[in-house]
Amino acid sequence: MTAVATQTEPRREVGPEGNEVATPRVRGAARRLVFWIAIGVIVVLLVGSVIILGGGQSASTARLSGTNPKPTGAKALIQVLRQDGVQVSTPRSLTKAMKDVSAEPTSTTLVLYDRSGILDSPSLGQLDNLASDLVLIEPDFDALQALAPSVRAAGFASSIATANCSYQPAVRAGTVAGLGRAYRVDSGVDATHCFGSDGAYSFVRVDTGNSHVSVLGSATMLDNASILRGGNAAFALGLFGATKHVVWYLPSFEDSATAADGVIPNPAWVGLLIALAVMVGLAAAFWRGRRLGPIVVERMPVIVRSNETVEGRARLYQKANARLHTIDALRMGTLSRLATTCGLSRRASIEEILGAVASATGAGIGDLRALLVDDVPRSDADLVRMSDAMLELETRSAKSTRPS
Repeated sequence: MTAVATQTEPRREVGPEGNEVATPRVRGAARRLVFWIAIGVIVVLLVGSVIILGGGQSASTARLSGTNPKPTGAKALIQVLRQDGVQVSTPRSLTKAMKDVSAEPTSTTLVLYDRSGILDSPSLGQLDNLASDLVLIEPDFDALQALAPSVRAAGFASSIATANCSYQPAVRAGTVAGLGRAYRVDSGVDATHCFGSDGAYSFVRVDTGNSHVSVLGSATMLDNASILRGGNAAFALGLFGATKHVVWYLPSFEDSATAADGVIPNPAWVGLLIALAVMVGLAAAFWRGRRLGPIVVERMPVIVRSNETVEGRARLYQKANARLHTIDALRMGTLSRLATTCGLSRRASIEEILGAVASATGAGIGDLRALLVDDVPRSDADLVRMSDAMLELETRSAKSTRPS
């Protein structure tokens, strides 16, 4: 029988270890790469989501950060202070802030803006009397108790107020805008209070003897969007420029109590990232799994005899004039049957099959390899001759291995 493989099938060759090797076509390789290209796109999207969602937690985008150029940052104020000769450091941890202050404590202003209430009472206590000037921006109850116990919260103040005090930076500013919280001071305490009335003020400065503690009830008046409103800039430069060194400290989650115990809390964007990953996983599962389903059995309208199928396939091979593909198909079938006849497993290598057949039939290894691996048919006659030789080899092997 003459049989030839169609040109659309991959070329099959025998590797150095005797294993069959299929040479893939370009179209088939590209089709297999589609899945991995899609995975790469998903990874890029995930990384972009992490950058976008995690950006709000970075130092460059935090509220009142000295490196934040957005409206909520304080980069404009920090740059002007530096231009005026003030050395400004922006630590993001309690340890670094204490180290920066300890270098020149008598000529340093420590600014604390703990918007999320990260520092606990013991951590806040470490900042007490650390610097000659301490400025608390919108402090909560714990910060006031630890660092300014004589100051109490007193609701909210007017958004625009005049100085009405003798503190020189406030006097030069005149009127400031963007105020928020108000505070009052216990009676008998040596303190200066500005920007308010009737015992509620947005700025309070307490003299503790060894240092000064200033409480400012508004972070808005210091940000990039409001620093130029009214006398905000004059007041801020006078308040923070009184010393030659300013430590602008914004606590991060690493300073929290759980982080000190060795457990660092997850940033807020972790939950969003997990939800996004779950949605992407479900989409990928639907995309890849939609082709799978139960096997559908269809009734054939006619019964096709096996010999007709073989003849039809052989005619296609012959029409394509691909003798190498044909002999490879015949060899694979022959090697599989010879392995079964010799009692070998399906995973047996070609060398093992050739050795077993040679022992059973007495044929030479070289002749067997030429027939089953190496020889290439040059004509249809060669193809028929090699097919007959393989059939005869199967018959001899079966007789040699069958018990007498």
